[in-house]
Amino acid sequence: MSDAPTVTVDHEGAVAVIRYTNAPSGLISNKGAALLADRIGHELEREATRCVVLTGGDEGVFIRHADVSQIRRAGDAVASGAIRPEDFAASPFARIGHMLDASEKPVIAAIKGVCMGGGLEIALACTLRIAASSPNYSIGLPEIRLGIFPGAGGIARLARLIGAHRARRFALEGAIVNARAAAELGLIDELAADPVGRAIDLATIFAGRHPAAVAAIMELAAAEDDDSAIERSMIRFGELVGGSREIRHRLSAFAKGSRPLEDMD
Repeated sequence: MSDAPTVTVDHEGAVAVIRYTNAPSGLISNKGAALLADRIGHELEREATRCVVLTGGDEGVFIRHADVSQIRRAGDAVASGAIRPEDFAASPFARIGHMLDASEKPVIAAIKGVCMGGGLEIALACTLRIAASSPNYSIGLPEIRLGIFPGAGGIARLARLIGAHRARRFALEGAIVNARAAAELGLIDELAADPVGRAIDLATIFAGRHPAAVAAIMELAAAEDDDSAIERSMIRFGELVGGSREIRHRLSAFAKGSRPLEDMD
């Protein structure tokens, strides 16, 4: 599947609205993640930007999930010795997560469509998540259905929100839920008919606060105890896909097929 992602930004006063687009698939690869990381990093460093809204530019999609064919190729590269499992901890996905975790500026994910796998892992790293109240669409971490697990820190970040026990069960089940169920679980902070508009409204409020006070709140509320767990999960992910030919075969079969991930069991 061709990967031609674009990342655009619009400024509404002190609020930057970043849109990730990769039609028609809605997937995110290392290339797309690198583009997104560069734009997020630029806006977090830009003095005039006080708050960021991150959303999808494709109709009905936030980010569908990571590019499974690329994960399979990365597993082949580990198996051949071309890369190491430790290299996963320095990927563009890791960079996005670390930037969002350390950000002194709020970043709000405005989810207006499908958000699974690597897409949800990125949303979980944001400060808040506002999701469309309708129509029905999928939110989840279905990786275990392919024999892998959320490898970009999603389990640790989910545990911050809903507790370790519920996060573990969610990942073990490969759960896929609708937005209302996600809000009931605590994955989503708020439902809105227009999640981008609501996110911009909240971002405008945050942007109007004193930046030093906002930075202090962001720093003091940041998790301090799971950075090593997030890095370890990325390395374990590299070990898993590199060490199992069976898993790489499953990933390859899925990437070549037409069956959506949410239909797999």
